[in-house]
Amino acid sequence: MQTGELDGIAWSGITEDYTVGWADVTNYYLTNNISGAWAGSYFANSDKWDALPEHLKTLFRLSIDSSHYYRQHWYWWGEAHYRTTGGKLELTSIPDAEWKTVEQEALKYWDEIAAKSPRNKKVVDILKKYAATMEKAGRPYRNV
Repeated sequence: MQTGELDGIAWSGITEDYTVGWADVTNYYLTNNISGAWAGSYFANSDKWDALPEHLKTLFRLSIDSSHYYRQHWYWWGEAHYRTTGGKLELTSIPDAEWKTVEQEALKYWDEIAAKSPRNKKVVDILKKYAATMEKAGRPYRNV
């Protein structure tokens, strides 16, 4: 991006683009929906997790839930705010027919990842189910 070869990046929602600085170094925000919502993950060492007493596991799960709740509000407020008043990024979209090609190619890539291990397949199946649900739901979750 420093050389001007790239003038935009498809990486996150517009909220993150403004808060982490992408809006300062890119020109465009692609409005085509990639995932439909923020998705966060927390990981724990399985052996250490198994050693925790139940009350600490519960406390950790509650902190995760609280974080998700906060992030969803932060994320969606930012989506509306920065799209309407951000001022740094030009909103742009790839036409629906072309975007459908991008989504179809992504499914092929997911199949490659799924073929690497049973665990990968399990994750990819979850992602595919989510994507199919969002596509069936239509706008604003997916282009139709």
